[in-house]
Amino acid sequence: MFSNKFYVTDHIEYNHPEFLIIPMRNSDIFNNAELNRKHNLNLVRMLQNRYPNKHVTITTGARQSLNLIMKHISSNMKDKLDVRIQTTSDNTYISSCVTSTIEKNANRWNREINKKNDVLLINHEFGYADNRLLNDSFSEKEIIEDCAYSFNSKYNNGENCGTKSPFAIFSLSKFFPIQFGGFLLSDVPIENNEDSRMLEYVENVCGFYFSSIEKWSDYRNSIKLYYNEVFKELGCNSYFDFNTNDVPGVYLFKLPASIKQKELKEFYNKRGVQCSIFYGSDGFFLPLNQYTTRNEVDYFADLFHHFIANQEVI
Repeated sequence: MFSNKFYVTDHIEYNHPEFLIIPMRNSDIFNNAELNRKHNLNLVRMLQNRYPNKHVTITTGARQSLNLIMKHISSNMKDKLDVRIQTTSDNTYISSCVTSTIEKNANRWNREINKKNDVLLINHEFGYADNRLLNDSFSEKEIIEDCAYSFNSKYNNGENCGTKSPFAIFSLSKFFPIQFGGFLLSDVPIENNEDSRMLEYVENVCGFYFSSIEKWSDYRNSIKLYYNEVFKELGCNSYFDFNTNDVPGVYLFKLPASIKQKELKEFYNKRGVQCSIFYGSDGFFLPLNQYTTRNEVDYFADLFHHFIANQEVI
């Protein structure tokens, strides 16, 4: 089966393209190895210039960053911690990476405000800042910002996400073309004893691309606008309003009520498109990064149109 643009829309087992959510291409495996051999860059210094008055700790990923913070907070408290999770949309969806890391440290988590809460984890969902941090007061003793998808997103006052709380976690692999990597911000020093060679690799690769941050952010927003234009014709609207302060990590949109979410996810996955359901809502998300092209958006839309036309037989 072909679309009107002669894109192959049928599932061809074992012979399909691959479209990832993270901005990592096969060629980056070799490019990054070369960058690591050639350079000795100080990513910590670059990040400290970006976040004055904060301590920076490079890690292998956001999960390790959260793990280090939870251990640090736990060491200063006698009992198990009660962690409340708040998200930009207040939807119930939260990555299992977050909840399993909280549970790994023998702590409990919930979504409700109560007197037992010790820690508040605020998740800036998929690059969309939770601006309640600017105005609301919170009863929790400690606050952690989850900026895994929100490296270059900003609050409405123009300040960088991750700067309004004592702790923040970031995933570099969701913004830079690298397989792993992250960092944490903290008001006090936190040590990380992971393999120094892995951390040096992260510093050299992400340090090399550091000057591209604004260019990539502008491009991501331009692709989001094109997604909006194309998918609106299919009866879909962006989940969040467009805000130039936000830098999206995926294209998150609302599905028409007639669409079967689970089947749509399986349909895209079989054709090499990484995606997922925004569980607990009518939301769905597709790849959007600095290497996503307009042709790819057109292809994703043609696949969506094919799914709608054949939903009962797929």
